Formats: sequence, C-alpha cells, structure tokens
Amino acid sequence: MTEAELVEASATYNELMQGWVSAYFTAFTAFIITSYFVGRRLTKTQTIFISGGFFLFSALCTFAAFGAGSLLVHFAQEVMTINPERQFLASYPTIYVGTILMTIGILGSLKFMWDVRHTESG
Repeated sequence: MTEAELVEASATYNELMQGWVSAYFTAFTAFIITSYFVGRRLTKTQTIFISGGFFLFSALCTFAAFGAGSLLVHFAQEVMTINPERQFLASYPTIYVGTILMTIGILGSLKFMWDVRHTESG
C-alpha cells in the first residue's frame, strides 16, 4: 500500500474506534441513569434483561473498539516505516489501557445496579 492509502486506512479505523467508544458511553450512561432512577422498582426478570443487554452490547463495543484500535496502530506503524517523519499518537499500550478502562466501566456499572437493588432504605 502507498503512504496515502495507509494514512487513509488509519483515519478510517480511528473513526471506527471512536464510533464504538461513543456507542459504549451512550449505553453506559443510559444504564447508570436507569439503575439510579428505577433500579429498585424493576422486577428480577427486568433487571436480568436490562443488565444482560447492557453487558452484551457494551462487551461488543469494547471488543470492536479494541479491534479497530489495533488495526489503527498497525496501519500507523506501517506509515511510520515508510515515512519516519510522520508521527502518530496511537500505540498498543494506549489501546490496552482503553480496553481495560472500558471493562472496568462495565463491571462497575453492574455493581452499581447491584448496590441500588440491594441497599436497604428506610
């Protein structure tokens, strides 16, 4: 591939990764708000359905963002091999940290729902 094609591929995977992360944060925010406002009033079946749906969707977003980010880094490294003067901020450790943070967010959200449902209130 030429340098221009590699730069275009990097930009495409950057956009794709950002799209998946945006979808993740949308689901994360919706789940936290739902948990806070109506979590105590949900039936067990509704809670399982909502929590399971959140878990599956956010896990999909996490895996997809990781995949797109990995390809972004791959193409960025190819570009830097052809033209060492061109610099990218993307790196594998950054992708790993982002994936770990998204996973912590999923687990933290599920724990939040658990706490809302199992807190005794007077």
